[in-house]
Amino acid sequence: MKRLFLTLSGALLLTTLLYGQGTEASDSLALRRQVEAENYKVLRQYAARPAVVAEKRVLRADFYLWYSHLGDRSWGPDRNWYPAETRKLYFARPTAAGDYDIVCSEPVDSALWSVPEPVCAEAVSPGNEIFPMLSPDGRRLYFASDGLFGAGGYDLYVATWDPERQVWGHVQNMGVPFNSPADDLLFCDTPDGRYSLMASNRACGKDSMVIYVLRQETPVFGPVSEREVAQVEKLAVTAPDNGYVFTRQSPGRQPLLGFEEPEEVFDYAFTTAGPGAFAENNSLPAGLVYQIQLFVSGSKPSVSQLKGISPVYVHPQRSGKKLCAAGLFRAYADAEQVLPAVRRKFPSAFIIAFDNGQPLALSKARKKESSVKVVTEEVRIVK
Repeated sequence: MKRLFLTLSGALLLTTLLYGQGTEASDSLALRRQVEAENYKVLRQYAARPAVVAEKRVLRADFYLWYSHLGDRSWGPDRNWYPAETRKLYFARPTAAGDYDIVCSEPVDSALWSVPEPVCAEAVSPGNEIFPMLSPDGRRLYFASDGLFGAGGYDLYVATWDPERQVWGHVQNMGVPFNSPADDLLFCDTPDGRYSLMASNRACGKDSMVIYVLRQETPVFGPVSEREVAQVEKLAVTAPDNGYVFTRQSPGRQPLLGFEEPEEVFDYAFTTAGPGAFAENNSLPAGLVYQIQLFVSGSKPSVSQLKGISPVYVHPQRSGKKLCAAGLFRAYADAEQVLPAVRRKFPSAFIIAFDNGQPLALSKARKKESSVKVVTEEVRIVK
C-alpha cells in the first residue's frame, strides 16, 4: 500500500481564517451581510438559556490553549486536536479551492491512516469548516463554519451520529445564544459531563476571545421577545462556579501522520476536448459495443497523437500494428452522434463494432442491435 505522509492541516493559518481570506467585492460583501442579517432574524426567534458558570478573556492568537481539559500539548501548530481515545481522526483539511473541510480518517495499522474522507455532504460549504470536536460519548460532532446557514462570521454546528446507517446525520446550526454575528468557535464537552465550553468575540475586541464555561445540559429552545434575546445573547455569568480551572497549556509538536494515498480513478467518459488519454484497461466489456477507429500505427502510439480524445483503446493486430479506437458505445446512434466531432481531428475516422471482444462487421452489429431491441420491447409488452 502506498503511503502519503502529511501533516493534518499544516497550512492552516488561524488568523487568516478568522479575519478573512482576501478583499471581497463591495456588492458581494453587502449581499452576504444582508443574507446573514436575515438568517440572524430567523435564529433569534427561538433561544436557549444555558447556565454560564465562568468566563475568561484571552488572546485570540492562542485561545484554544486555554481549554485546560484537553490536556497539555494536545494542540499542534496547525490548530487541531488529536483525541487519542477515539478510533477515528477528525480534522480540518485544505481543499483544492483553498477552503477547509472537516474530514475523517480511520486507522489501517499502527502507523497508517485511511484516505481522509468528508464527514458528510451537509457539512461542506463554499466557506471554511474548522475545529471539529467529538463529544465524549462519540454521538455528536461539533464544528465551526463561515459558509453554512448562519448569523455571520463563524457559527457553531452539530452533527449527530446515526447508529443504524453508520453515518453522521443532519447538521444543525446550534442557534442562539451559542451563535451571534461575531465569531463563535470551538464548542466541546468536558469528559466528566459537567461543563461545555465555547469561545466568542461578541463581547471583546478583534485581538481577543472570551471562553465561556456552560453547565453541560441539553439546551431547551423556546420563543423569546426582542428584549429577552438581547439579554440571553450576552452569555453573562449567572451561576458562578469555580469547578473549571483555566490553565494555559503548552502547544505540542506538529505530528507527522501517514495516510493511504488516494487511488486515482480513470475517467472513461468520452471527450474530444481533454488532454487525451489511453484507456487504463484495454479489455472490452462483454456484449455488443461500438468504437470509433482513429488510426493504425506501426509503432507504439503516443498521447500527442490522440489530439485531445479520450479514452483511446489500443488493439494489437496480427500484423504487429496497433489499431487505436476511441470510446465505448452500446448503441450505434451514440457513436454516430460524436463521430463529426472526432472527424474534425481525424477526417478518416469511422465506426467499428465488437461482440464479446471480437471484431464484428458493422452491418451484422447493427442487425444484432436491432434484434435485441425488438426482443426487449416484446418482453416489456408481455410483462
